[in-house]
Amino acid sequence: MKRIDIVLGVVHNPTGDKVLIARRPQGSHLGGLWEFPGGKVRNGEAALDALKRELYEEVNIKVTDCSPLISFNYDYPDRLLRFSIWKICRWTGEVTGKEGQEMRWADTASLSAQDFPAANRGVITACKLPGIYLITPDLDSYPPAFMNELQGYLGVGVKLVQFRSKTANNHKPAVMEMIGVCRRHGAELIVNSTPEFALEVGAAGVHLNSERLLQLTERPLPAAFRVAASCHDEEELSHAVKVEVDFCVLSPVRKPSGKAGTPLGWDRFSGMAGGVAVPVYALGGMKLSDLDTARRHGAQGIALISDVWDRPDAAARLAQVKESHFSRHVI
Repeated sequence: MKRIDIVLGVVHNPTGDKVLIARRPQGSHLGGLWEFPGGKVRNGEAALDALKRELYEEVNIKVTDCSPLISFNYDYPDRLLRFSIWKICRWTGEVTGKEGQEMRWADTASLSAQDFPAANRGVITACKLPGIYLITPDLDSYPPAFMNELQGYLGVGVKLVQFRSKTANNHKPAVMEMIGVCRRHGAELIVNSTPEFALEVGAAGVHLNSERLLQLTERPLPAAFRVAASCHDEEELSHAVKVEVDFCVLSPVRKPSGKAGTPLGWDRFSGMAGGVAVPVYALGGMKLSDLDTARRHGAQGIALISDVWDRPDAAARLAQVKESHFSRHVI
């Protein structure tokens, strides 16, 4: 069975707080469910050209600014699909259902996987995740200077933080302080520990190392919590999808300084990330300047450690990424 290439656009309204969704017509494949506008790629057609064409033909808009969001394969019993999803940041035209379809602007937070085709679950998660996943260093203590540094990064737009420590239980007060700091900035902190510790400290979720991941047979926390996992190969990625994680971190893309391990490289990262229908962050020697490269290779974004912490210019560089990221994808 030949795999069909599909392009979809997550179209944001001018204020950026809502996305455009359309209802599939009754009687069609998966009729009655909501979807993001888009369609099939024609033979010989580039994905981006297909996206522009489909959005104009379906909803009457011309794309002027977009960036890759997520790419993956998905297999239904009766068809094999390859999805390329793009975040549409700016466009011109008056939104119109040119095929008579029902449409509406929906709050991103209100999107529910139950209302969409199964293949869209990862897309919905990707819509709600940022491009930067900040990971804390493993320190002996987390003094006020560290908390001030964290607040500085949150103040310029960091929204997702992982607390990573081999002795997380020894830092419970500090972790709870970090959670409070993140909440005040509208950000989430998830802990690289056990699901039980995440619930105990009131974290937004848990990040599973590969050992904890492979011991699971089902999702360890309810849907209201984030569940993430560290992966290094196809087996771990596949198991992460099986236990219904929200997103993965795949490493090492580059060989981290002072650590053993063969780097994946961007081509292998792209192939592995594209094989799973959940968002995947790139980790391992990542720098802020790698964000666009990671996006082009199918990543949700990048996970950062050393390029941020204890760097005097890190907050300014994070702010610059936030301000300029969309404009880097002008078409």
